[in-house]
Amino acid sequence: MPQCLRPRTSPIFWLLSGQLIMFTGVAAMFPIAPLYVRRHGGSSLGIALFIAGPLIANMLVQVPAGRLTDRVGRRPMLLGSRAIFAVLAFALFADVGPLWLLAVLRTLQGVVSGAYVPALRAAIVDLSTPEQRGQRFAQLQACEMVGLLVGPLLGGAVALWRDSAVFGVTGAAVLVGLLAMRRIPETRVERPAGEREVPLRWWRTPGILVPCLALLAIGTVFSMYDVVWPLYLSARGNGAFVIGLTVSLFAAPLLALAAPAGRVSDRFNRRWLMLGSFAVAGVCAATYPALRSLVPIIAVGTLEACAVVLIEPTLFAVIGDNSSPAQRGRAMGIGGLFQFSGMSFGALVLGALYGVDERIAFWGAGGVLLAAAVMCAVALPARPLHRGAGPVEQGALNPLEA
Repeated sequence: MPQCLRPRTSPIFWLLSGQLIMFTGVAAMFPIAPLYVRRHGGSSLGIALFIAGPLIANMLVQVPAGRLTDRVGRRPMLLGSRAIFAVLAFALFADVGPLWLLAVLRTLQGVVSGAYVPALRAAIVDLSTPEQRGQRFAQLQACEMVGLLVGPLLGGAVALWRDSAVFGVTGAAVLVGLLAMRRIPETRVERPAGEREVPLRWWRTPGILVPCLALLAIGTVFSMYDVVWPLYLSARGNGAFVIGLTVSLFAAPLLALAAPAGRVSDRFNRRWLMLGSFAVAGVCAATYPALRSLVPIIAVGTLEACAVVLIEPTLFAVIGDNSSPAQRGRAMGIGGLFQFSGMSFGALVLGALYGVDERIAFWGAGGVLLAAAVMCAVALPARPLHRGAGPVEQGALNPLEA
């Protein structure tokens, strides 16, 4: 077998390996950031701004970063943005300066993260054939689930020494991930000299607009859960350990079913897959207010996880199928804009409505998901567009499989 086709040295392997390592380090910050702000004298508002600032910055940068990715290439954006992220992480680890300065550094991390994400997703599409894109995005989701499971445990362990140490772990993990990503070739397709750039009219392309709106819906619901889930379980007499356990149990099906879900996404009618996934998730969300004991809550959560495992990989695969190679960065940036806009809306609006009545938050989430189900059933492209193979190695393995 030629060297370039060996699974362990394929570009997609190094891309996913780097993301697995990096996201583990990034996830280490999640549970410790509020404690870091509190030690610096920050109020609840300060904690909210420290956490929301990077999210908003990430959202605002997605589209211009996607356009830049199409102009300068995937590789410079992947490596450059993550190198800057690592430098900012080490600056936070140094723990020098007032809280407002540290918050600015954290927001700048959100900016460079927003530059990284469209390049990552565009590279995955470039390195995949149309028949593989659902699988590749499912593998990306699985890598991030591993990071989400391992990272907070790592962050909690190093925070026993000092809370700012999590930023040192994050910076080190990103640098190690960069060593893997250095092996990725440039995948951007050069536009022929003299050829005029065609505007990306995404709002007139159902294969981009519909999945973007669906990403808005799923982002809204997931961020709502981030805010209200601990409150929901606490109101039913459960402590921190049980809350953490339910999060891990929700992530387990997402990890275990990633490979088969990717294959299903690539082989079957995506319109009906999204109808079923969003409908089941919507019914589950609307059911939570009626549940009081832990066992049925976990059962419904597991069913919901099995439903949503298909959603994000399929939607980004559809966007990739319906964007030209020269415009993939922009298309992925638009998808990211909708996704992060939904996350901001879910956390701020549905999260706040939980304080009025928990049923409003969960029923609102269920309504959003059911509306997305109907939209996908009517307008989402049904099957992958097989428009020719891309520069992908058929034998490439996910780092989890290897």
